[in-house]
Amino acid sequence: MRDTLELPPGLPPVGLDAAARRALSGWLLLAVGSLAVAGGLALLLALARTPVVQDWLPWPWQTFFRKALVAHVVFAFVVWYLAMLGGLAAAARPGSKTSLAGLALATSGAMLLLVPTLTNQGEASLNNYVPVLVHPFFYGGLGLLALGVSLPVLHLLLRPPVWGGALAMGVGSAGVVYLLALVCFGLAWLRLPAGATLGAYDEQLFWGGGHLLQFVHTALLLTAWQMLSEQAFERPSLPPSGWRAVCALLVAAALPGPVLYALHETTGEALRHAFTRLYWIGLPLPPAIVGAAVLRDILRGPRNWRSPALLGLVLSLGLFGLGGALGFFADGADTRTPAHYHAVIGGVNLAFMGLFFAILLPVLLRGGENGRAVRLQFWLYGGGQALFTAGMFIAGTAGVGRKVAGEAQGLDSVVKLTGMTMTGVGATVAVIGGALFVWHALRRLTASPPR
Repeated sequence: MRDTLELPPGLPPVGLDAAARRALSGWLLLAVGSLAVAGGLALLLALARTPVVQDWLPWPWQTFFRKALVAHVVFAFVVWYLAMLGGLAAAARPGSKTSLAGLALATSGAMLLLVPTLTNQGEASLNNYVPVLVHPFFYGGLGLLALGVSLPVLHLLLRPPVWGGALAMGVGSAGVVYLLALVCFGLAWLRLPAGATLGAYDEQLFWGGGHLLQFVHTALLLTAWQMLSEQAFERPSLPPSGWRAVCALLVAAALPGPVLYALHETTGEALRHAFTRLYWIGLPLPPAIVGAAVLRDILRGPRNWRSPALLGLVLSLGLFGLGGALGFFADGADTRTPAHYHAVIGGVNLAFMGLFFAILLPVLLRGGENGRAVRLQFWLYGGGQALFTAGMFIAGTAGVGRKVAGEAQGLDSVVKLTGMTMTGVGATVAVIGGALFVWHALRRLTASPPR
């Protein structure tokens, strides 16, 4: 039996049945749960750097710190984003058996990632996009996660919904690029030098597919913008024809990815440069098109600042735009680079937060009252990330290096001290906002199920 609902435009004209709601709830629990795990690991990271307290940990903090850092990044970005892809695919094309099977695999993979982390095993490899612990359980966990997410994605692509809409087209395009990314990971693995040991070539293994995952994240972000604009303004920012063109552009830009492995050696610099060019050429235009349309609608109104849809849309667009602008100044050596990508990531997170409270929780019949406490989390997270980003950028202009801490930062000027102080304050505020989001989302997702 299905529940007929007043659903936002872009979603199916009828509600999900009970089985489909359970599957979607499970994916969203995995997504938000990964943020909770990332938060717990962040606390352990802080304790591992606190004098006296660091000696109370059950592991030697000198070896545990880098392992916890790797797991924190993987749960905060890889598991969180891929679980959202799986959940949105399950919402776009309900198929409870496929979704639940994928969810079981993905959840098992996420749990397997924690085994070497919490037992302090494996060496930390801080490579780009997907940092890893060099341990069979960690690689196995990533594999199960990837396989699990692919099931609802394949179900959507092989049996596309007849009703179409912003969600189906956007997540479908993200799903195509996701499968291309998996092909890149597979090609990189097959083309590693003979006899390569586990962990010896992680940077090369995850480089190409990691670039394509950024296309996946962009497709999900633009899908969220399109859906939130329908909710906030009662019309999509882009008409259906324009939306289809943007989705096609993203897929077309990612298509050359696997071909690059036939043209260049996996371990050579030529492949690295080729994927970097693909990223810079193919990725900027789609967000610019959708962002311009969204900005036009924001300026034109109407604007209901009590709406999670509008808050998520405005703050996401602003922070993502800031990150895009700062990207022109990033050189990879100083903190201007993390300023760029933390702003971009924050923009994606704010869009997902808007999706949760404006669309996904109501679809699950768990909407509730989005009062002041819910709205506060958007302002805290968005404002904190903006301050954090500004501080990192200011410190970077003065020469503070990335991936260093303590005395290695060389905080010997007013500009450096000011920038890093802003970074610390902004990070604290953003963490509070993120914790509020996790709390509110988990509270609603774990409430008594609707009858």
